[in-house]
Amino acid sequence: MKRSVNVTWGSVKVGILLIIATIILFWASFSGGGTSIFEPKNSFVCFFRNVNGLLAGAPVWMSGVEVGRVTSVSFVNLDPDRRVRVVCEVEESVWHMITEDASVHLGTIGFLGDKFVAVVPGSQEFPVIADKDTVETMPVADASALFESGEDAFETADQLVGSLDTFLTRMNEGKGTLGQVATNDELYRNMTALLTELTGLTADLQQNQERIVSSIEKTGDALERVSQQATDNSGTLGKIMSDPHLYDNLAATSARLDTIMTHIQGAEGTLGLMVRDTGLYVEMVNLLQRTNNLVADIERNPGKYLKFSVF
Repeated sequence: MKRSVNVTWGSVKVGILLIIATIILFWASFSGGGTSIFEPKNSFVCFFRNVNGLLAGAPVWMSGVEVGRVTSVSFVNLDPDRRVRVVCEVEESVWHMITEDASVHLGTIGFLGDKFVAVVPGSQEFPVIADKDTVETMPVADASALFESGEDAFETADQLVGSLDTFLTRMNEGKGTLGQVATNDELYRNMTALLTELTGLTADLQQNQERIVSSIEKTGDALERVSQQATDNSGTLGKIMSDPHLYDNLAATSARLDTIMTHIQGAEGTLGLMVRDTGLYVEMVNLLQRTNNLVADIERNPGKYLKFSVF
């Protein structure tokens, strides 16, 4: 026999509330991420060429902190750089950091893990963007691009190794300048001889330097002795520097010479007359002229002046 169970309206209300709370918890766990579902949020839009597996519900990070989630990912194909439209929801408490010069890029949790949207905050000198505005996208190399770059690097390295192998082969065969250096010992002999000559030259320079230093020291000693003699009033230099008689004699001689020059300039005495009077000069010129004429006449007529008789 079936037993009837009476369920009160209060129990039904409690059950409904429990079901709603469970649904809300499940929805928050799958859609809210690490952010609070009760905190107000704003949205911004960004466009990507390739999202590399980004899904709705992926976290939005700012400076390594989760601040929101991706609400939708859809194709729009506006141009080659704007093929995928991504809408992100961010907590209102950090919205003031998303200014007009802010940017976003895709990140990866681990090397090949889940994708997320990373927000690079802008400068506070620029105004804050409005809700639903577009944020510029900053391209970041993905894993496939890294692999392609790695393949290019391997190819370049392989070419470099091949070129190096060719270069070493030519060196071993003695081709080119480096090949001659590696295989021909003539350069070694020349360098050895050059080093020997440089060693001898260095030794000679050192000896010359020692002689120069010795000469300088001797000169210094001589100057020191002369200075000492001058200080001690010994020797000629010392007498000149300390004995006033030489100065007095020079002064007296200079005075006498000055007197003689005064007499000469004043036409006094024989030397003064010779310097100042032109008559003596004229007479001397005439005498020389007559003497020359007499000598010339004797040469022409020697019998006129010179008579010889034997008997």
